Amino acid sequence: MLFSSRELAALATPYPIRIRQALQQKKPETALRLCHEFKDSQVRLHDLLAESCTVFWSFVGDELGEAAIETMFRYIFHHAANRQFFDAACADAPPHLTVKLLARSWRAHSCFGSGAHPGRFAITEDDEKFTFHLTPCGSGLRLWRKGWYEPGAAGRLSDSARPWTYQRKHFPYYCIHCPFLNELLPYESEYGSLLWPVDPPESPDDNCAWHIYKDRRRIPDAYYDRLGIRKKPVPKSRYHDPGRRYFSTPELREMARSLPERIIEHIETGDYPTAMRLCRQVRDEFLVLHDLYVNMLAATLTFISAHTGEASLERALDRQFGECIYRQFVEQLKTLPAKEKMIFMAGQVFGADGCSGTGRHGAKFSIAETGKAIVFRLSPCGSGGRLIRAGSYRPMPRLTNVREPIENRVIVSGSRFFPLPESLLERTFPLIVNLFTQRKPYAQDKTGKDHDWSFQKAGIPYYCCQCGMIAHKLGNSGLHIQPPKNRKDPCTWIFDKRGL
Repeated sequence: MLFSSRELAALATPYPIRIRQALQQKKPETALRLCHEFKDSQVRLHDLLAESCTVFWSFVGDELGEAAIETMFRYIFHHAANRQFFDAACADAPPHLTVKLLARSWRAHSCFGSGAHPGRFAITEDDEKFTFHLTPCGSGLRLWRKGWYEPGAAGRLSDSARPWTYQRKHFPYYCIHCPFLNELLPYESEYGSLLWPVDPPESPDDNCAWHIYKDRRRIPDAYYDRLGIRKKPVPKSRYHDPGRRYFSTPELREMARSLPERIIEHIETGDYPTAMRLCRQVRDEFLVLHDLYVNMLAATLTFISAHTGEASLERALDRQFGECIYRQFVEQLKTLPAKEKMIFMAGQVFGADGCSGTGRHGAKFSIAETGKAIVFRLSPCGSGGRLIRAGSYRPMPRLTNVREPIENRVIVSGSRFFPLPESLLERTFPLIVNLFTQRKPYAQDKTGKDHDWSFQKAGIPYYCCQCGMIAHKLGNSGLHIQPPKNRKDPCTWIFDKRGL
């Protein structure tokens, strides 16, 4: 046997909880070791998600031509951002609360400073705006620096200058999502203006900047001009306080620091209560970004099949396996001894995907070992399983179709006509935003017939076919995946110990 039952239970427990338990048991050395493991636990999954988007979006450009990219992104964000982000943005709130939440997402995007060309950022504030200086951003610019757009690589650069390439030729395909998500689609929605205008990098060696204007009516016309649109009148925020500075320089610097780094500092100085508070805070830090990636990928796979057919989807999944999954995971696993392989799967795959069990239909898993196999029981997994339990492969339920517009109206109207004290908003704003961002896409598609890459079954959600391709490619190595048959069933990964 490779593991004791206690070891298996620990591996299935999220890092922030294990760190807190170690501190409660007065084991700071164990807590510090776990913190260092935690720092490196998310970057492979994060990069797999970002790289998969690059592969699939570039595949659409190859198959359908660049003109189809606009249609694709409008479809993706109709399902992944319209109800989740643009509806929430219509609520009136002090601008610094957005900065605090965005800092959480950028800390998650930076993966605690791990990985090649590690993500970093700083925040500055002036009278009119806050700026996130991404040096580099945790995804698009890192992809560029890692060579994803070199000749022969899997990422495409735009063929021509368009509004959604910021009027630039040779713009990275991954980065095209920013003009849609941050600018064009919020402008076209009920929000009515750009959300967070971007100064994109000119080259892999350049940096990127996102701006959050305290009064969105003062976003410069130049950002609208490059998109070929005109600024529209939008309501004045009740919370806008001209000239107010919301943060000190040390506060901005602290917001940009990774939480594991801060937890380590407090452990080393003996401040265990603060370290444990930060462990609670970091548990859901990856959640919003993770779920945005999952929702985008689910919609992308449905789009590919709808416009090119399941035979083409197979080619896209095959390309993803070779360019992303094999490089990020299979090559790494080949170098590890048997026990370390399973520790890797628990921490850097299923644990990272589970976002510490947070979010709607929170992920959890257990691990069991027999004489012949090690079995991971995902109930549900943090991505495909949560989509299934949320009903993403059915039409939107009538009740949801009625409830969400009512929620929007109550929250948006309430924020505009019955503003809350700022101290109360500090506590409620993250909860309100979470209510929106946890909305899942609906009407996503499944396989119409059985394929080698769909577990030899019809009716498999396209998102889950990514794992179906893994099972198909690696089946001879002793991996067997049993996908859920029904909505509340677990997904089971069985590793034959002889293959390890």
